[in-house]
Amino acid sequence: MWAIGAEQQYDQIALWQVVARTAVVFFIALFLIRIGKRRFMGDFSAFDILLGFIVGSVMARAVTGAISIVNMIVVVAVLLGLHWLISSISYYWAGFESAVEDNVRKLIEDGRVDQEAIQKSKLTMEDLKQALRENGGVESPEEVKAAYLERDGSITVIPKDSGRVD
Repeated sequence: MWAIGAEQQYDQIALWQVVARTAVVFFIALFLIRIGKRRFMGDFSAFDILLGFIVGSVMARAVTGAISIVNMIVVVAVLLGLHWLISSISYYWAGFESAVEDNVRKLIEDGRVDQEAIQKSKLTMEDLKQALRENGGVESPEEVKAAYLERDGSITVIPKDSGRVD
């Protein structure tokens, strides 16, 4: 814990400890957001929303004087660097991407609801029916060729009569 200055007051922490603490907080927060319900984040991934939460919090602390402006700049730079690094690793190594981002989940196929997928997604049938009406213009799963819970938490609906050529 000495590496992140856990026992020290904020004005006694060395710059390298600020960098280490930033990385630790980033990964803890990413883990916690990933195990949470993904639909609360709307169109943003857990990875992106985490950056917004922490940057906003750090900037608020700088405004109140809880950390210095220099430390705030360092922390935000480290966060942006971590975001860039993880994005780059995810781009080149697909196995790492699934640890950071959710995978697409098929909820309906040819009018049949995948109950296991619905349960894993923490969706109720009413949530699904609402998404079908809003995003597919249909009222029941029987009218759906396919529906997916996308990586960003949105639900994509492909109606059976969509006019697509297979």
